[in-house]
Amino acid sequence: MTEVEEFQRLYGPWQPMRPGEVASLLEGCGFRWWVAGGWALQAAGAEARQHEDTDVTVLHRDLEPLRDWLSGFHLWEADSGSLRPLLPGEEMTDGREQLWMRRNAFEPWLLDILLSPSEGDDWLYKRNRQIRLGLDAIGHAVDGVPYLQPELVLLFKAHRRRPKDELDFAAVAPRLSPPARDFLIGALRSSEPDCPWIGDLEAFA
Repeated sequence: MTEVEEFQRLYGPWQPMRPGEVASLLEGCGFRWWVAGGWALQAAGAEARQHEDTDVTVLHRDLEPLRDWLSGFHLWEADSGSLRPLLPGEEMTDGREQLWMRRNAFEPWLLDILLSPSEGDDWLYKRNRQIRLGLDAIGHAVDGVPYLQPELVLLFKAHRRRPKDELDFAAVAPRLSPPARDFLIGALRSSEPDCPWIGDLEAFA
């Protein structure tokens, strides 16, 4: 039995929403959100591939309006391979920053919601909060869907550098604008100083 099959036997399958479906779901929600992960890099030029899930970034400070907007769905805390239902009226566990969403136990998982730290008008990188950008600068829209900027998605992916992450980096890194490339180089030097992507990015300059 594969790892994916074992997971599905325990927690149930994924049938991730596409970005356009996410936009329809969150239209008029009143808080900021961005499609992240592989979908964001595909929007920035990475090759199309099957996506195991759909990542959406929301500011942690918007957790309560998020829960209100998604009250017709079930939200579960996800942390280190474990899941716990976040029931109405319950507080989220301190230090948790990820929610999975589905309609109910008989339906597949639809979204992986990543709660991002922020301060005032700035987005903060969760692994090094000295790395920050203005909230107006962290996203861009494609066909009416807000996506996280590719340099930020690559920053998150650099921590693990799975085979699919390496493929995404190879496709998107040469397309980064000089300011985006410089930001990513600086952020990696600060948070992942041994990452080989730093040298690759410098070679594109």
